[in-house]
Amino acid sequence: MWERDGTAMVAGPVHAVGKKKKFIFWQSFFFIFVMLLAGYVLLQSPFFIITKITVQGNNKVTAGEIVQVSGLVTGLNIFKADLPTASAKVKVLPMIKEVNIIRDFPDTIVIKVVERKPVVLLVIDGNFVELDAEGYYLRQGNIATTGLPVVTGVQVQAAGPGKKVTGKSLNTALQVVQELGGQLRDNLSEVHVNNVGLVTLYTLDGIECRLGTAKDAAIKGNYFLQVIEDLKEDNKNIEYVDFSIINSPVVKYKD
Repeated sequence: MWERDGTAMVAGPVHAVGKKKKFIFWQSFFFIFVMLLAGYVLLQSPFFIITKITVQGNNKVTAGEIVQVSGLVTGLNIFKADLPTASAKVKVLPMIKEVNIIRDFPDTIVIKVVERKPVVLLVIDGNFVELDAEGYYLRQGNIATTGLPVVTGVQVQAAGPGKKVTGKSLNTALQVVQELGGQLRDNLSEVHVNNVGLVTLYTLDGIECRLGTAKDAAIKGNYFLQVIEDLKEDNKNIEYVDFSIINSPVVKYKD
């Protein structure tokens, strides 16, 4: 303690504050040093070298193709793997709808995908191509082996794999196919949409079903399936069923 102009002043507390600041500085420095050292060890440690890359959720696309496109490789430190970039590369594949890549420590990368499901065939530039429910061009298809119905009557703009196909009445056809029950979908050979949006279905047995508009497609489809099953039991050959007026269906038999 000392006096100045008659006022007593204490030097002790000021000195203590200075020592505290210096302690905090060295404490922070030490923490940063430890973190940098830990990061260096993790990046250099062979314990975190990628030894396995697995793929989950794939069916149409092979695991090998997905891994190759991702750019991920074994032998790389797991912390150095650029997962966002790898995900973006896999997402470019036409059949892939969603992708999530995670680190499974200490040495495994897991690529989880959700594939697009083909629901119809469409002729583009003279070739049959598979489309999913959103209208994305997945790949070229074969009418004899895919078991998918062919959409006809629609005019579309040319598109390549991975691109969304657009065109008048295409959305109507996709909507109808999605709303129909699985049993009927599996029994369809063609979905035709005319220039005013009226829909006609054709079964693998050649039976025609005139749905009319796409409204209430699920209800009409169930009625149609019930009609053809009942009439087949009676050994009657159906030429077409007309559900244009849902409450008054018309059935025409073959001569």
